[in-house]
Amino acid sequence: MHIEFIQKETVTASQWSGGQTREYIIHPKAARYGDRNFAFRISSATIEAIPSEFTKFEGYHRYLAMLDGKLDLTINEVDQHYENHELFTFKSTDTITSYSQGADFNLMLQDTIVDEVVAVRHESFQTNQPFILLFALAKGEVVINTQSFEMQSWDCILITNEEERTVKVELNQQTIVGYWSIPK
Repeated sequence: MHIEFIQKETVTASQWSGGQTREYIIHPKAARYGDRNFAFRISSATIEAIPSEFTKFEGYHRYLAMLDGKLDLTINEVDQHYENHELFTFKSTDTITSYSQGADFNLMLQDTIVDEVVAVRHESFQTNQPFILLFALAKGEVVINTQSFEMQSWDCILITNEEERTVKVELNQQTIVGYWSIPK
């Protein structure tokens, strides 16, 4: 098992058409976002332009949650509203226009990913999935098996559990939690 702890302030920002994005993790590490050759990508972006169009990606689906406000958008010509930290999912081929400013959490998964669970939660859990994501929405301690981490808002942990052993995670703050498998 490998634990990668990424603190928000260590992640470099780059420009996208509607603001800035911070890529926390791309898998595999040699993959490139622009080449669309990744299995999954964890990022955070600012939405500065109103309106702004979400980038389309064939073969992926996404989970998004606002980190600092509400989100008003149109998905395939249907108006929708999401509260702060409310997670929603959509196909990366959907036509999406945002009418809100702020920062978001973004998880992109290739459509071949299986057994995925992604949710906002604050209670402890255990899983034996090969990939486990923890994205802190508030400051707090996270214990992974017996190892403790002090996370700040918007810090991220990726656990790579190729042995598929049971991993116990204790949370005491609201966190975006995800776990999934990549077919071999």
